[in-house]
Amino acid sequence: MVEFKDNVEISFGTNSSQFDYIKGNIKELVEKFNFNHQQISKILDLPMNDLENLMNNKGNISNEQFEKIEKKITMLNFGFESFDAKERTTILLNDLITNYMLSIESLSKIIHVEEQELIDFRQKQLIDKDIELKICVNVIMLHFILHS
Repeated sequence: MVEFKDNVEISFGTNSSQFDYIKGNIKELVEKFNFNHQQISKILDLPMNDLENLMNNKGNISNEQFEKIEKKITMLNFGFESFDAKERTTILLNDLITNYMLSIESLSKIIHVEEQELIDFRQKQLIDKDIELKICVNVIMLHFILHS
């Protein structure tokens, strides 16, 4: 029987260190979005002192911190142009259904839309723009609340 893994690890070799990689991406964010260090610190959930140490080749970050920072930087730099708001909402909706074992019926009651409207949204059928907006906003808020 063939076994499938849930995730894949990709690595690549460079002459630069983990710190150089992160520093370069942080600098790119600063330039691209005109962020200051306080904003970067908050966005990356990295105390100002740790951020300054990182940018000055001092200190240390754990692999877990590195992965979290890398994910956030990647999403900020590249992640939002590759799929639209309805697709992102559908991903969050599917996460709510899978991880919280919520039914379409219960979700439709929670976000205050008709069950058929939610079914149509998931099946990418054309629905009223106001209903679509309501589904998107409420699913995003519900996902945020349950994951906080």
